[in-house]
Amino acid sequence: NLISGIFISFRRPIHVGDIVKLKDYMGKVEEINLRDTRLSTFQGQMVIIPNKDVYQNPIENFSILGKRRFDLSVGVSYGEDLEKVEQITLQTLKTLKDLSTEDEITLFYQEFAGSTINFTLRLWVNSPAQATYLKVGSEAIKRLKKAYDENGIMLPFPTTTLDFGVKGGLPLSDMPLQIKMNG
Repeated sequence: NLISGIFISFRRPIHVGDIVKLKDYMGKVEEINLRDTRLSTFQGQMVIIPNKDVYQNPIENFSILGKRRFDLSVGVSYGEDLEKVEQITLQTLKTLKDLSTEDEITLFYQEFAGSTINFTLRLWVNSPAQATYLKVGSEAIKRLKKAYDENGIMLPFPTTTLDFGVKGGLPLSDMPLQIKMNG
């Protein structure tokens, strides 16, 4: 741990204040000393990671580039005009506060699901801070819901179709209704 701490001091892959993911922990670097690195997680815990583990494992440093990508999955009804959905979606989100001006919002249709046609939005948040990242995602959802409501775009609930077709007999809809009461 001591030798790893010395290597970290010279190489400096992380700094105090950086937002990082080390092993299975994500949070803000609070302290780097010769034996360990202290990370405050977004759940409010202080995690002490031996420097050997910091040095020997991949480090995701969200602070180096100064931005983070927020992916948002959305599903719209099969009856929607997808060009209209895309146009309204991109128009609605382009004025979101704290989005990167260098990176465009991207929209990719991905699958025909059970009740919806699904797509993913990629938004680049102009800050590595967790609070800003979550706020941008929340605001995007609220704006999209409002824009879709105003433009009659359906966000359907999952549906299930039950098939009661009877081969060689009467369909359920053609059968007489019989109610039998006990008593």
